[in-house]
Amino acid sequence: MTSMRGRLLLFGYPLLEVATAYTVGVLIGWGWMLLLLVAGIPVGLAVMRNAGDGAMRDAQRAASSGRPVDGSRHALAFVGGLLIMIPGFWTDLVGLLLVIPVTQRLFRSRGRAWLETRFTTVRMPGVRYPSGDVIQGTVIYPDVHEDRTPSDERPGNQQPGPPEALPPGGPGP
Repeated sequence: MTSMRGRLLLFGYPLLEVATAYTVGVLIGWGWMLLLLVAGIPVGLAVMRNAGDGAMRDAQRAASSGRPVDGSRHALAFVGGLLIMIPGFWTDLVGLLLVIPVTQRLFRSRGRAWLETRFTTVRMPGVRYPSGDVIQGTVIYPDVHEDRTPSDERPGNQQPGPPEALPPGGPGP
C-alpha cells in the first residue's frame, strides 16, 4: 500500500499540476498562466521572510518573559510560503491553506495530534534526570555558600588548592 501511495505521489502529482496548468492556460491564456506561476515566487519569498521575522520577534518576547516559544504557527507559514514559491497551482493552494489563520489552526491541531501519536518521550529506568538549574559544565549546589569551612566540604568536591611545598632534596625518607 505504501509503495502504491508513493508511486501515485511521484507520478500523479506532477501529472495533476501539468493538467491544471494546461486547463488554466486554455481558459485565461498562456501568457497569463505563466505570469501567475512566476508571480508565486516573490509572493512565497515574502511570506517566508515574514514568517521568519515573526518567529524571531516571538522568540525574543518569550526569552524576555521567560515563557516557552510556540513556533508552530510560524513554521506552518514558512512551509506555506515555500509551497507558494514552488511553481504550480496545487502547491499554491496548499501553501495558501497553510498561511490563512483559520485553516492554519486546523492544520496545527491535526499536526500536533499526529506527532503525539508517532513520537513519545522515553525515560530509561535507573537514569537520574536533572531538575532545577542546569548549566552545561557547572554543578550548582544550592546549600553551599561562599564562606565555607573545610568541615563543610563534600567528599570528592574539594577545590584544588596550591601544591604543597616540598623540602629541598625531595620528599622525606
